[in-house]
Amino acid sequence: MASKGKQKKLDFVKAIHDDYTFIIAKHPRYGWMHHSEEEYIYFLYITRSQKRFVDNRTANVGEYNILCFQNFFSSYENLMNVIEPVLSEYILDNKKLFQIAMLCEELIEPNEDPLHKKASGE
Repeated sequence: MASKGKQKKLDFVKAIHDDYTFIIAKHPRYGWMHHSEEEYIYFLYITRSQKRFVDNRTANVGEYNILCFQNFFSSYENLMNVIEPVLSEYILDNKKLFQIAMLCEELIEPNEDPLHKKASGE
């Protein structure tokens, strides 16, 4: 449990639009993967909830999550380069697309943001 002075860093964000759930997550890079200097890898999952009959003989209905899309990205920059075209297949509202893209910013650390590196000269 985190103390009040120390907030736990976010490792995923979640957004829901219609029947779709969008989860963008980050995970520390595995030690045996040395092909990149990035500290984290990023994941994108899109699921759709759908109601179906649980049994052929009854009218019981259950809700299932169906995986529509999954992919991992080697850096935050790679994720942001492809997130808009991928999300636009499921979301037609530009405002919602923008909101989800802005949620992704909660996952980055200031020292790993490419724009921060260019501005600070690191």
